[in-house]
Amino acid sequence: MKCHANMKIAYHLAAAAALTAVTLAAPAARADEPTLFGFSIDAYAAPTWDRSITDQQTGQPRQGSRGMVGLATLLNWDELALGGVVDGMPGIFGDGRVSAGALVGWQPQLGSHRYQVLGEMGHERFSEVGGNLLSTPNTKETWLRYVGARLGMSETFGSEGPFELGAWVFVRKDLDDATVTNTTGNILGGDDTISQYRLGGYSAGVALRVGMRFDQKRPPHESTVEVPDEPPNTRSDPLTPRKRGEG
Repeated sequence: MKCHANMKIAYHLAAAAALTAVTLAAPAARADEPTLFGFSIDAYAAPTWDRSITDQQTGQPRQGSRGMVGLATLLNWDELALGGVVDGMPGIFGDGRVSAGALVGWQPQLGSHRYQVLGEMGHERFSEVGGNLLSTPNTKETWLRYVGARLGMSETFGSEGPFELGAWVFVRKDLDDATVTNTTGNILGGDDTISQYRLGGYSAGVALRVGMRFDQKRPPHESTVEVPDEPPNTRSDPLTPRKRGEG
């Protein structure tokens, strides 16, 4: 069953990655003029392959995969992009995750497509790791620093927007690590079970984004064509009196 589940997860990630690759390779729909300044805000959902929590007793990941939802915003000045991202997934009884980070990178525009190559740095919160109805985590929450990267694109719809659809392939690596313990009670009156988990590792996934974008177009270029001066009028005015001796 575990092998089948892992194959199913790998299949969905591969399908999402293939869809993203096809989208990135698609030609531009129209030749829009690049914008000088822009602002976008997107919501996204992402299936994530996770290796950031390890069970110390078994050496296996606590969760091989998980889902998350998030919100991202990007400001761009020409092709420079700056922004932030917040994402995660709450845990009902434990294993909650929240990440908050800053984004910076390159966002060139080709037609209605915007391509993004972004670096990411932030903090990730692990809440009540290993928690369930019968267990009591000894540590409520732990924060770790992380770095990451995002590669993707977005497509603006409509002649002037403002709606956009996009995708990201992303990876994150924790810079810190920590060990937390969890005590599970025995309902039959036996000894409690103590489990240890190592926090810190890496994760990767594919995010589908939908949101809105607002742009400021570049000002039109001023004409530099010089208008030649009119030649002087050499014809005589019939109303002007002629000097003596002129025909």
